[in-house]
Amino acid sequence: MTIVESTAHRLAGIFTKYVTTQNTRRFEVVIIRLAVLFFLCHLGLIFLFNHVPALYRGHSFNYLKAIYTPFSFILVYEVFLLVIILPESMTEFIAKQFEIITLITLRSFFHDIASVPMHAPIHASDPAVIGLGYDLIASIIMFTLTVVFHRLHSRHRERDGQPDLQRFIDFKKSVSAILIAVLLVTSAYSFLSWASHAWPALVNNSEFPDPNSFFYVDFFNVMIYADVLLLIISFLYDSSFFSVVRNASFIISTVLLRLSLSMERPMNHVVAICAFSFSVTVMLILHVRHRRPELPAKA
Repeated sequence: MTIVESTAHRLAGIFTKYVTTQNTRRFEVVIIRLAVLFFLCHLGLIFLFNHVPALYRGHSFNYLKAIYTPFSFILVYEVFLLVIILPESMTEFIAKQFEIITLITLRSFFHDIASVPMHAPIHASDPAVIGLGYDLIASIIMFTLTVVFHRLHSRHRERDGQPDLQRFIDFKKSVSAILIAVLLVTSAYSFLSWASHAWPALVNNSEFPDPNSFFYVDFFNVMIYADVLLLIISFLYDSSFFSVVRNASFIISTVLLRLSLSMERPMNHVVAICAFSFSVTVMLILHVRHRRPELPAKA
């Protein structure tokens, strides 16, 4: 056993020891409690900002904006699931990325609806209303493509559980263990970066920074390199043309999703939907090929 394989085996053991169903459930409970707590805190802050002008003299806040906060905690938990699901299946890994992007789009709706005047006439040409339409249409399309992707995957699952692929599973567990550490560091750094920008916004009565630009961009950058690493390692166990194309399509989708996070609406939705559609199309082609009976050989 090489040094790389022994290191991967040790990291896989650490992953198996600590990433258990019980610990995952405990983390889920903590996230839910934090989501409720910060949701109530956000509502309280909005009340203070709206009724104590000395705290924030920018503009009044809509209470609907507080819905953005619990959704953010749900997304944190989904990112954690994304990391720990990697050893099970590369396909489920990309499917979880689709779910996260869909939830980010839905969260954008709750963020943007707070900018729509609720006690004044609403016009269809209002940029805020148009933005809400983009979010709703994009989220429906993303959700549909995610369902299709899951259905295709359920009909043609990867055979990661075979004994001859156990070393590959160890490699994926080791990558997941590293990604968990990266997730913790990135989360702490991103929160501090956001707070350092949010405080001047509070003092200067300016717009608060978008949390997406501090966390998800950096983490998706890391996932791109993790995908490439796993693609290279997978050659040792399955170098068939179709597997290479499938895994390469996943990397392309991850790159496109990363690009979408840095784009303005509606182009971010267009690029994300292209990423979804590309992987779904590849999976559909592979599904058709898998179902097609082999032609008898000619005499």
